[in-house]
Amino acid sequence: MKLGGLIKKISRLFYTVSFLKRQQIIYQLKYRIKKVKSLAPFIPVTPVQVSFLKFSFNVPQQKIVEGDKSFTFLNLEHKFVNDINWDEQRYGKLWNYNLQYFDFLRQQDISDNTKLLWLREIGDWLVSGRLKPEPYPVSLRVINTIRFLSGIQHHDEDLTRQLYAQVNYLDARLEYHLLGNHLLENGFALIAGGCFFKKAGWEQKAKQLLTDQLNEQILDDGAHFELSPMYHQIILFRMLELLDWYQSVENADAAFISFIIQKTVKMLGWLKTITFNNGDIPHFNDSATGIAFTSAQLFGFAAHLGLTVEAEATLGSSGYRNYRNNNYECVVDVGPVGPSYQPGHSHADALSFILYANNTPFIVDAGTSTYQIGERRDYERSTHAHNTVEVNCANQSDVWGGFRVGRRADVTVTEQTGNRLCAAQNGYKRSFGILHNRCFDFNDNSIIITDFTSPVNNNLKCRALFHFNPSINVKFVDANKLEAGDGMAVLTLNGAKNIQLQNYQLAQAYNLYAEATLLTVEFDAQLETIIDFKL
Repeated sequence: MKLGGLIKKISRLFYTVSFLKRQQIIYQLKYRIKKVKSLAPFIPVTPVQVSFLKFSFNVPQQKIVEGDKSFTFLNLEHKFVNDINWDEQRYGKLWNYNLQYFDFLRQQDISDNTKLLWLREIGDWLVSGRLKPEPYPVSLRVINTIRFLSGIQHHDEDLTRQLYAQVNYLDARLEYHLLGNHLLENGFALIAGGCFFKKAGWEQKAKQLLTDQLNEQILDDGAHFELSPMYHQIILFRMLELLDWYQSVENADAAFISFIIQKTVKMLGWLKTITFNNGDIPHFNDSATGIAFTSAQLFGFAAHLGLTVEAEATLGSSGYRNYRNNNYECVVDVGPVGPSYQPGHSHADALSFILYANNTPFIVDAGTSTYQIGERRDYERSTHAHNTVEVNCANQSDVWGGFRVGRRADVTVTEQTGNRLCAAQNGYKRSFGILHNRCFDFNDNSIIITDFTSPVNNNLKCRALFHFNPSINVKFVDANKLEAGDGMAVLTLNGAKNIQLQNYQLAQAYNLYAEATLLTVEFDAQLETIIDFKL
């Protein structure tokens, strides 16, 4: 490697690590030194007692298993010919994680005997070391297993000992090296395990962990601090699930229940605000279709528990702003990369926006289809995959390695009134000496987006990017005017130097793509984009 490349690599690593908490670094080193190869050391030496938990609402499950050992995750199907390989990696780590979660325990057309057999199998793999235990899939599987065993009132000593070993392992390997949603999932599993096995120490530890982390991870406006609407839905479901079973536990902690209700109601309010009228969420920051329960389902679960959201939240600390009227809905990202110490789901998308018209997707995020480190993952996190301004084909923030961020853009909101929003991001300041400024003026039948750089530098290639939904046809009607959506809207581009229509691959879901239209607009001093709706 040449000296310049080495210096750049060291600089990137330095800025990435500089945002980490001391706790993360300590536990990274600790867990790397003291590795766990199997669950054998965590098996209890004496018989364990269980107390079945009471889950009052049924959780729907899309079909995962078809026929005999044919599993579909992330829209990729694999049929195991003989025995199930619980460490199957040919489709990547996330596919294997989904196999390990055991969400299919909720699939109604699989017999209980088959489910019990598979639980014993994976337990044997974990104890023997054929499958290395990892805290995140262990956490999700623990909750699914406890829900299943409680539902059928089944107590099998060998299986129960294996389950105990998983919770015991989790207690010793909480993901303090990662923090974020992973640590919350650890906490939800640990409290379930504590109550299921009547282990007061686990329960108390989990309550303290959840209290501390929820106070940090749920922002003032109700958003989960990783700023991903999908992960917000995932964590919100865990909160609702916890409230469902924990309130019926003997000697349940009333103060803890009150705390969870308060956080849950705030999260419901944020989700109601960010959700589009047709039920979709904006696909910012690794959000995708078909992973989490929908907003409508979550609101239904909440209603079952007697929780209602009387009013929408006022968006603030999450960095999102929304505007809606009878014709359109627009969500704008004016937030930072966040959280600073765990930006694994962050994208280089400052000042990007998503626009729905007449309750249908119009201008959309390019989407998330994979977590596999590589060209597609890099693209989906890049500035080029978002509806913002790209300078010299560079990213605003240094997203790299699949889940890492080095130098990152800061955003400043410069003006915010009822129908006007202005902000600036400094992601190009160090490399090109400029700020990107963007203003939105929202009117009843139009949106005016004004982009400019300060100072003006005509030697730079500034391009505004607009990713249209596959259902939206776009065509020129004049040199600087285009029609979109068969007359749904007309876009006028004042100050444009070069306008191009290109094709791009929209990620409709994991590993599912559709061809759609990308509008790129080069400009020098200033670009004014007027979107006139003809609804």
